[in-house]
Parts: sequence; C-alpha cells; structure tokens
Amino acid sequence: MSKKKKEEETKDPLAKNYSVLQNMVYIMRGTFAVQKPLLFFFPAAILMSVINSYLPTFALSAIIDRITRECTETELLGTVAAFFGALLVVQVIQTFANSHIWWRLIYARVKIMMWRIRKVLYMDYEYLESTKVMEACQKAMRATGGNNNGVEGMMHSFQNLMVTLVSAVTAMLIVWRLSPWMVLLLLVLGVLNYFNMDWAKKRDKKTWDEMAPYWRKTWYMNQTMTNFTYGKDVRLFSMKDWLLGKYRGLNELLHSKIVESKNRWLRCATLNQLLFLVEEGSIYAYLIYRVINTDMTIAEFTLYLGAVRTFFGILQTIFNGMTDMKNQSREINDFRTFLEYPEREVLADEDTAGVKSPVAPDGKYIFTFENVSFKYPTAEKYALKNLNLTLEAGERLAVVGMNGAGKSTFIKLLCGLYMPTEGRILLNGTDIRCYDKRTYYELFAPVFQNIELFAFPMDENVSMKMPEETDSARAEQNLRDAGLGAKIDGLEKGVKTELLKMISEEGIDLSGGERQKLAFARALYKDAPIVILDEPTSALDALAEYEMYQNFDRLIGGKSAVYISHRLSSTRFCDHVAMFIDGEMKEYGTHESLLAANGEYSRMFEVQAQYYKEGGAADEQE
Repeated sequence: MSKKKKEEETKDPLAKNYSVLQNMVYIMRGTFAVQKPLLFFFPAAILMSVINSYLPTFALSAIIDRITRECTETELLGTVAAFFGALLVVQVIQTFANSHIWWRLIYARVKIMMWRIRKVLYMDYEYLESTKVMEACQKAMRATGGNNNGVEGMMHSFQNLMVTLVSAVTAMLIVWRLSPWMVLLLLVLGVLNYFNMDWAKKRDKKTWDEMAPYWRKTWYMNQTMTNFTYGKDVRLFSMKDWLLGKYRGLNELLHSKIVESKNRWLRCATLNQLLFLVEEGSIYAYLIYRVINTDMTIAEFTLYLGAVRTFFGILQTIFNGMTDMKNQSREINDFRTFLEYPEREVLADEDTAGVKSPVAPDGKYIFTFENVSFKYPTAEKYALKNLNLTLEAGERLAVVGMNGAGKSTFIKLLCGLYMPTEGRILLNGTDIRCYDKRTYYELFAPVFQNIELFAFPMDENVSMKMPEETDSARAEQNLRDAGLGAKIDGLEKGVKTELLKMISEEGIDLSGGERQKLAFARALYKDAPIVILDEPTSALDALAEYEMYQNFDRLIGGKSAVYISHRLSSTRFCDHVAMFIDGEMKEYGTHESLLAANGEYSRMFEVQAQYYKEGGAADEQE
C-alpha cells in the first residue's frame, strides 16, 4: 500500500480545515468574550510597541546630527532628555498594557480549555472507547497546552503581526528613499525565510501528530506505575522490569521523534543564518559605497542602517509570524475537530425545541427493543444481533449468559450510552433518540461491574453531586441499608470521611466488598425508576451473591430492575429471564418455563444449582 493511500485511509473524515483567518476570528471572539478589557489593552500595546521600535533609531540619528553640526551642549542635552522622556512614557504604557494582556490571555486560554474538558464529559460515551477520538482529544489538548500553542499563541501572533505590519510600512518608506532595489532584495530574502520556516513547522507538526498515541500510552504507563492500586500486583508478580521495559521502549521512540524534530530545526536555523549574512553584507556594502561616493552623512548612514535592519527584522518577524499562525491554525483545526465531533447531548442552555422529555407522568416506563443489533466501530462481528425484547414497568428481568455473550452491551444500549447500529429502542412507544439525553440518563440507577471511587467524601461518593446538593443524612441511611453501617461507625468523620489519598492525606480506601456496597448505596440514593445491576458482585461467591441480590431486591421496592450475571443467583425471584449466547438472545421466559424447556438455561442452572439450595455445598460437606 502506498504511503499516500495509507494516509488517506487513516485520515479522520471529520477533521476540520478552516483557514487562518477563520480560526483567528474564532479565537478572537472566544478570547474577547471572556476578557473584554483586552479590546483596550491590545491596541495600546500595539501602538506603543511600534513607537518603541523606532524611537531609539530616530534618537540616535538626531543626536549624531546635533554633534556633527556642532550644536550647543544645551541643545544636545535637550534632545537627549526629550527622547529619553518620550521613551520612558512609551515603555511605561507598553509594560502596563502587556502585563494585563499576559494574564488575561492565560485566563482566556483556561476558559477555552474548559470547552475541551466539557466536550469529553458530554460527548457520546461510545466515542470514549475510540482510539481515533482519543488521539483527536490529545491533539486538541496541545492547542491549549501552552502560551505559544494554538489558542493563546494565535492571540500573541495576532498582536505581533499588527505591530510588525505597522512597523513594516514605516520602515519600507524609509528604505524606499534609500533604494527601491534594497526593498526588493529584502522582500526576496524574507520570502525565502518564510518558505524555510513554513516547511519546518509543517513537517514538525506532522511529527508531533504522529506522537499523539505514544503520549497517550506514556501517560497510561505513568499512571500504572505510580498508582498504588496496581502496587500489589506489580510487586507480587515482579512486573517492575516488564513495565520499565515498556516505558523505556515508548520513551526511546518519542526520543527518536524529538531528535528528528531538533535536526530539522537545526537545518532550518542554518539556512536562516545564511540569509541573514546575505542581508548584512548587502546593506553594509551599499551604505559604505554611498558614504564614499555620495554626500550621505554619518547621521543618515546610521538612520538607514537602523531602518534596513529593522525592516529586514520586521520582514522576518512577519513571515515567521505567518508560519507561526499557520501552525497555530493547524492546532486550532485539531481543537475544533474534537469540539465538533457529533454529539447527541441536548444541553439546558441550548435550543431544545422538538426534543422530548422521557419523564412519564404516571411513572411507568416500558422499553421495547425492535430488531436491535449493535457492532463496535472497529469490530467485524456484531456484539448484539436481532434483539427483540420488552421490559415492562415494575418488571424484574434477569439477563444471563457466559462472559462475552452481549449482556453488558445490552445494558449500555438500554441506558442510552450506545445507539443501535440497526433497529431501534422505544421508551413508551418513542425512539429514545428523540429524548433529551441528560434527562434520559436520570431514569437509571446503575451498579456496574467495575466500581469507581472518587477522591471526595463518602457521602458525595453516594450522592454523586456537589456538596451543597448532597443530603448527608440520606446518604448515610443508604450506606447503612447497603451494609456499611459498621464501617461508618468506625470512622471518626463518618460519611464525611474522604475516600482515596489522591487529594486528602487522610483519605481511606475501601475493600472490594465495601466498594460494591457503596455502589448499591449510590443506586438507592439516586432513587431512579429503573435499577440495573451489571455483575457488580462477580467477585463474591455464589451464595453471597444470591443473598445480596435478594436484599437489594427488597430495598428497591416496586421499581423496574435488570439483573445481569453469568451466574444464576438472581433468576428465581425475577419475572423473566433472558438467556444470551454469542450476542443473541437464545431463550426467554420465566425461570420455571426455561427449566421445563430443558435447553441451555436449564443445563447451566443444573450445574450451578448446588450453590442456591438451602445450606449450599457447606451443608453437603457436613
């Protein structure tokens, strides 16, 4: 496969390619929206910078002119004092304006950075499992990663461009008086410098884009090696050398890319120096010729030398600034690409016309799966195929099957985290795509297999809300109902105890069983109409799992509930059982009807039945 064809296949079809001007307007609007005083400080800093760049040259020329004309000391000192006074005023104003621009641009960048973070939190869940989207997120992160990157860098480049454009016009008029050919020579040298810098920056961005997945992998390795959660496994399985080897391999690859980048910039800098030598040699040769063969004075020599140097420096700044802006514009394209990934979320501050609320006035929710199939974007095989199923209001549904049968995919589709590849899911007769997604999420109180704790107090880990919105008494009661009463009584701060040590030194961790109980408390606190248990007790033995399911079933009362397990501890008290095999629902019915059918469910139940009989295997052993 050719390199060009491979690049076309791997290119993100959603990638944006806005022009530099479009991106500049986009960033300026965002920046000025959060920092309106910049509308005053930017023009002030630009004007003072232009004056400051030429004032010393005119001052030196005027002083030399006074000396060569043998003026009085009073006139000479007056000229010097006037220029120094003007320079002081200009620099004070310029410093004041720039000091405000500096911190206000950082503030604006942080605000714009929040757009990316907000996108991660609100974007469709399935995107978070896409490598391509996460690489796009990594690139978007670089656009807000520093003072000279994308977002803030574009504003600095805009300021510098305005200064240099005004300065360039002034310098060109002075140099034109000296020689139009000198203006042409400097323009040619400036254009050559531009192409040299643009080539280097374009290639350099491509190199850094190639490093995006490796930065993500390096971040993961850092987390793995420094997170105490993995500490036991790392030590007991002697993983240190293995992890260090993987980390070293990633660093060596990143190092080779960085060396490639530095060598490219070395070649670019060498060519720039050659162009500078051509400029310096040309101007000195021409001015010395004019002094010797014409009536050019020393004061004019000084003025023109300063003007030509300033003009060439300004041309370099303009062209370099243009390459900077093009590079920053590419980064902003990455930023906007990530922000504009398709999103089904309907936010409260946006137009919600035509979007339905999933809240049923009578509190009854009926879910219907109609020929639903789902396939992960990069997968060849369907994770779920041709599912037809109805979950009635208040029903208990047990979804069983071996690992990889499609049970968790079914739950993610039910919760709206995924949308069907084929078919549709109806809630009370309406396709769930038509509902406000955030309100739809409120219908579910899930307990997933992987239970995550947050570095917040225990009561906030139950409420999953901000402190002022958390009912601590209610959270404590739910924790006690879930079986953590003794744990709370043993803590000095009770439910106000911080979890984990990421933020608080006094934070505590919970055992696997305690985490499961806290997750049950979360589901109770949310008090949603549909409760989902997605194998949260897989680490427990079969009898303990059965007892926990029964207790939880009693606590949730008349709510709808879906129990997911590859063991059959929940099936006997459920209204219906759905048996999944290889992504398809092979059997559906009541526990008794499926046993009578003598199919796969019946065979699985017979194998596991000893664990659910009164007394279990322990009584048999006695």
